[in-house]
Amino acid sequence: MEYLLKQILIGSLLGDGHLTPLNKKGLSQLYLKYDDKTLSYLEWLHKMFIPIKTNEIKERSKGGYHQHYFTTLPSLELGYYRKLFYPLGKKSVPENISKLLTHPIALAIWYMDDGTLDFRKKYHRNASFATFCFSFKECEYLQKMLERNFSIRVGIHKTTMREKLYFRLYVRSESMDCFLCLIGKYIHPVFKYKVLIAKTHQQLR
Repeated sequence: MEYLLKQILIGSLLGDGHLTPLNKKGLSQLYLKYDDKTLSYLEWLHKMFIPIKTNEIKERSKGGYHQHYFTTLPSLELGYYRKLFYPLGKKSVPENISKLLTHPIALAIWYMDDGTLDFRKKYHRNASFATFCFSFKECEYLQKMLERNFSIRVGIHKTTMREKLYFRLYVRSESMDCFLCLIGKYIHPVFKYKVLIAKTHQQLR
């Protein structure tokens, strides 16, 4: 798998991407699913993953919602990433994430999946990542990766929902310009509201 595709995969695995459990041969499949309003983004991902062989995009309706999804064919390389990101069967952040996530396109994929922009005109704008499925220690791995690889400073916020403690990352104000500059050209048009920029990179269209 070429470098850029690996970065797209890693960004997706931090976000909405899922790798199926290993089969008897140690193979895994990538599974990606999005709703109708972001179908064009799923189509772009489908195109990008063609080099590792993808099944056709299919539609699924559930509870009044329409979704589309696709899977890749099983492979040993995806099996390798399954072991990295699901060592105990649950998605987690590898301790060596700083060596794995090294390109801005991975940040953009992750942010499009799990990111939110809190924008208040003439007041502030702050981006955050919903890292609710990760532990505090795993958030620290991500925090160090962002500063070490991209000079982006983030904080870790604690939040309580239904009496359970969760964590999210937020980009500090002094790093917002750097963050948006890094990911801006990789943001798909359907997610441009997350960066509030007028133009996006044509390669994602």
